[in-house]
Amino acid sequence: MSSQQPNNIKSIGYVLGMGTGLGFILAFPLALAIFLGAWADNRLGTTPVFIVISVLIGIVLTVVNLYKIIMPFLEKRSKK
Repeated sequence: MSSQQPNNIKSIGYVLGMGTGLGFILAFPLALAIFLGAWADNRLGTTPVFIVISVLIGIVLTVVNLYKIIMPFLEKRSKK
């Protein structure tokens, strides 16, 4: 029983790490884009323009990062 416990702890840690990493990858580009867009709009006085543009850029960056992370797992799974 105790020989299985370290494997369970390692797998739980791995899953939690992957979940945290994916959450960060999803949230960070969008949060940064919103912050930069709001800053640019306040600085230049163009209220919705830069927020909309930066959110679209943030969504594209999020999708690209997610694709780069998920594709190796899908390729490994299809080879089995």
